[in-house]
Parts: sequence; C-alpha cells; structure tokens
Amino acid sequence: MSKQLLHTNQSSVVTVGLNDRAFALINNNDSSTAAIVLELMANKDTVDTTKEKSIDKGDEQQQSKKKKKKNPPHPTNNPYEIQAVCCTQLSNNSTIIWLAVSREDKSLSLYTYNKNSTSDAIKELYPTVTYKLAKRARCLSFASVPSSSSSSTDELNVIIAGDLSGDAYAFPLVSTTNDESIRRLLLGHTASILTGLNVVPFSLNHNNKQQKEQFILTSDRDEKIRITNFPQTYNIHGYLLGHTSFISTMDAISSSESSSSRPLCITGSGDGTVRLWNYATCEDIGMVPVVIKKCSEEEDEDDRKMPANDEEDEMNEDSMQEEEDNGDYEDFSEEEEEIDSHKIAVPLSVSLSPDANNIVVARDGMQSMDIHPIPTPPTSTTSSSMLSQLVSLHKKQTVECPSQPLAVRWLNNRSILVLTREPTYLLHYQCNEEKEPNEYKNVSSASPFITSLQKVIAGQSIIIPNDIDDLLKLQKNKVSDSNEDGEGETPKGGLHWNDIGRKETAKLAESRRRKRRRENEQKEKKEESKNGSMAE
Repeated sequence: MSKQLLHTNQSSVVTVGLNDRAFALINNNDSSTAAIVLELMANKDTVDTTKEKSIDKGDEQQQSKKKKKKNPPHPTNNPYEIQAVCCTQLSNNSTIIWLAVSREDKSLSLYTYNKNSTSDAIKELYPTVTYKLAKRARCLSFASVPSSSSSSTDELNVIIAGDLSGDAYAFPLVSTTNDESIRRLLLGHTASILTGLNVVPFSLNHNNKQQKEQFILTSDRDEKIRITNFPQTYNIHGYLLGHTSFISTMDAISSSESSSSRPLCITGSGDGTVRLWNYATCEDIGMVPVVIKKCSEEEDEDDRKMPANDEEDEMNEDSMQEEEDNGDYEDFSEEEEEIDSHKIAVPLSVSLSPDANNIVVARDGMQSMDIHPIPTPPTSTTSSSMLSQLVSLHKKQTVECPSQPLAVRWLNNRSILVLTREPTYLLHYQCNEEKEPNEYKNVSSASPFITSLQKVIAGQSIIIPNDIDDLLKLQKNKVSDSNEDGEGETPKGGLHWNDIGRKETAKLAESRRRKRRRENEQKEKKEESKNGSMAE
C-alpha cells in the first residue's frame, strides 16, 4: 500500500514526508512570498535509546553473522522512515496547528504550533507526545468526539491511526502518559490491511431537522470501502462495493464544506478504475475508465527475472494437460504476448477539490496527472432513478509533470500540490480561471511553500524510497504472507490482492485436489494388486 506522505489543511498548512524527514509548511498570509518551515523531529529519547541499543548489540550482530539466517531481512534499515503525515486546525482553537507523523519504528508523534508565535526562526519542532503503536500506521486522520452531555460544548480531540493489521485506533491529542491502555480500538477489517482512512462530518436532514453526524471511511486491500458511524463505530452505515481489486488510494469531502452539498468519495483501485461515490447513500455515481500504459523495457526485464515457482508451474502443466484431454484448452499465447506489452496504470493518488467540482488523479508509470471536472448530475427526468444519479467523468485535462507524481492534494484556492521524487520533491499548480477550459500551470517558482522548502533542503540529497515497486508487486500478485515485521520464515504462498489472481489461485487449488485424487487412486490400485498377489 502507498504511504500518506502529503497532507494539507485549507490553504495555509502543508505537511510532507521526504524519506525520514517530515516538514510542516505554514503560510499565514496568502500574499506572502515565504512560508514558515518546521522540521518535525523524532523523539529525542527514542533516538538516544536506539543509538545505545545499536552500540550494545554490535558484538552480537558480528557473532550472529556466522550463524545461518532464518529470518528474511527487514524491509528497511531506517527506523525513522516516514509512513504517514497529517495536519489540522481545531475548530475550538483556530490559532493552534496540530501535526502528526507516523514512522517505521511504529511510533506516532504529535506536534503543536501556535500561528501567533512571533518567533519565525523555529526550524525544528519536537513532539509533545509520542505513542508506541502495535503495528505501523500508514494512514492518519484527526477527529473530534462530541460531548455526551447536551449542555456541554466541549469536544475530545483525537488522532486516528490505521495500521497494517487492518485496525483503526484513536489516541488523545493531550496525554500525560504513553500507556497503551489510553488508546481505543475503533474498528477492524478482518484479515485485511487498511489502505486509506478519512473522517468526514455529515449533515443529515431528519424529520425536517438538521442532524450532524460523522463517518469514518476506511478502504482495504479486499476491494471494499467501509462507512462507519463515529464515534459509535459499532454502527456500520454501509459499504462501497464495485472495485474488483485492492483499493490503492481514497479521498472524501464533507457535505457541509462543499458548495454542492454532496457527500462525495473518490477511490482508485488496482483494477485501474477511479470511482466516484455518494457515501451517504453508498452508491457508485461515476467512474473514470482504465488507463493503459506502455511497459518499459526495464519492467519487462524485471518480469523475466522474477523467480519461478516450480510447484505452481507443475500444477499449471497438469491443469493444461487435463484441459487438453477434455478438449477445453485454448492457446492464448499470441494474445497474452500482445497484452503483456501494455499494463494497467494503477492510480497512486486521488484528491477531491474542496468545492467538489474536480478530481485529480496520479497514476503509476504516467509522468502526468489528469484533472476531471465533476458535472452536476442531471435532474430526475428519466425513467430510471439510477441514471439520474450518474455523472460523466470522461472529460479530462492532462497536466504534464517534470517527474512521476507520487501524491496529489487540492488546496482551497483551487491549486494543486504534487509530491514527486528528487530533486523537485514538491510542485505547485495554479488554475488559470481566465481560460476556458481552465488551464493549470506550474507556479512552483512563485509558491511560498515550494521556495521556502527548497531553501531549507538546498544542497541536501534526500532519496525518497520507491514505494511504486510495492504497488507493482500487488499488481503482479506477488505479495508474500510474511508478517509485518518481516519475522519468521518466508512462506511458500502469497496474499492475492486482485480478483484475477484469486481466480488463478482457485484454479491451482482445484488442480492440486485432482492431483491428490489421482495419486490416492493409484495407491489404492497398487494396494489392491499387492493384496491380490499375496492371496494367490
């Protein structure tokens, strides 16, 4: 699954994760040419403890090199690699900015910054509280729990973390202890992994009264998006069903914040499609078709270098032989050779504009992003009520980028921030409303966010890990069943994330059953013949 390395709040706060360094960019004045840059540091105590442990275990590691390694190597050697970033401004105190960072070492750090602070020289910000997670969290969201008393207006503010075991936990923003008992399990996706998490307020008309509620939208690797009431997470509102592969990215917007008052959610999937949903009615109201990319020679070479599974190859041959015997086998080798030269461009990141009028999509292998306008759904003049809810997302404007976009986010001023790999890292695109259709141009050279960040990291080489490789492994159905920490022996099987892979798995399982059945029949015949010869 992809990481949450770019997050924005309105048009004034941006958080970005670059390998093991997280930055907060704050622009209090829209007309300002410079933004405040805060580097969100790891906990000092954690850093010192880790260094001491690494020194103490130096001799043990040298001795262990002589022993046979049973465990596979850890997926990363950097415990401070950023997994997710998030930012918000609380409604009860608009001057305080809350920031959150999740790291590879299963830590969740919370930071605060006062916008009225007169000291602009702050470059490093240390966490006010750090929680230790059971699993790594790759999606974060701030939320407010309303008071149970009708007379009280106080709210409990929390940070919600979605981890790799499929669970979502809530932690208070202010805590005097790091005891794990203060966390609360909100929900869990059985035997799955959370790939996205959003908390959205929702206004509902009930008996001519405006009733405010909150939903938690969680997407997983099993093709579904779950809509859960918050904070009563035992009450499931519904599911968004329609994708045929893992959910790679998700974004949602509050109905009270958008001008159209439509509760919209946008999702991207490994099946190549991008779908628009009404999460209040759990209806699929629009879809961006599959985009095919031309495979590069390097990807073709990587496919040829993939280790073969002799057991699966043998079962495939048995299955093909059985189909040939039954006359059901067809040779699709020529068609597969043509299809292999093209692959589905999996959506890496999607984002809904705050006014709910546009979506932006960044895809794997595409050095550009697509902007799709969301038209107003037609009035119910047709005979089918379902048709009246559908919107067309076929129109698009393609904006070329200097390098592969990794994440995209809208700002309130209809501009788009794009996270890329080195050396650009962050790009800013502004809409030119004078042109029809609206044209988006690169304004990074004049953007206070980009110019301020470039000054801080000028001359530094920050190599962003290539998470696209993990996504390609999901697409190729090559994900192993090893646990999240890389402990234990490497399994023979794998978790199959897409529907096509599961069909192939079912086919191989049936082939194994037939093979065992034949072997048992042969054993029985041998025993019968042996018993017959002994009786004679």
